[in-house]
Formats: sequence, structure tokens, C-alpha cells
Amino acid sequence: MEMSPIGIVILVAIGGFFVWKVFFNNDDAPVSKAKAPAAAPAPKKAEPKADIVEAVKLPTKTALSKMTKKEIDNLAQVDFGVILDARVTKDKMISALQKEVKAQKK
Repeated sequence: MEMSPIGIVILVAIGGFFVWKVFFNNDDAPVSKAKAPAAAPAPKKAEPKADIVEAVKLPTKTALSKMTKKEIDNLAQVDFGVILDARVTKDKMISALQKEVKAQKK
């Protein structure tokens, strides 16, 4: 089967588009080059002092009960650095989290 010149042109165009899309298309660039109106600079907020550390409060047992086990596990790891056993029941996970957070405060 012989390819017609139109078929070859179409294949080259598709290949060229693919190469351009993969290697040369910069999605991070702004879409239009129109200048946005200059906005007033935002007022500077007071920087928190380095020696003041905000303590993350543990949600109440009711709030924890409304979460899924995965959400409780993520909260424990991210906010408190506690690794929980996901194989136990949700109530046991909540109790273990409360116990570990209380021990960390001491």
C-alpha cells in the first residue's frame, strides 16, 4: 500500500504538533501579554516572633469521630508526628492519639 503525499503531510503535521506540545509548549507562561492594572501593594503583616510557637490543638473526640480513619491517621502524622496503627478500630485510634498528644505536652 502506497501512502499519498497528503497522508504524509498529515502524519508530519501530527508528529510536529506532538513534538511542539511535549517539548516547546510552556504551560507556565501567561496566556495573554496584556498588562494587568497595577494593584496597590498589600500592607505588610507583622511577622510572628521565632520564639513563639503556635501549639496545634487536638480536635475534640466528637470531631475526631466524624473523621475517617485515614483522616485521623494523616492528622496524627502531619500535625503531631504520631504514627497510629490503622488496623485497630477508630475508637482505639482516637484513644491512642489523645494519649500520645497528652504525653508530648508533658
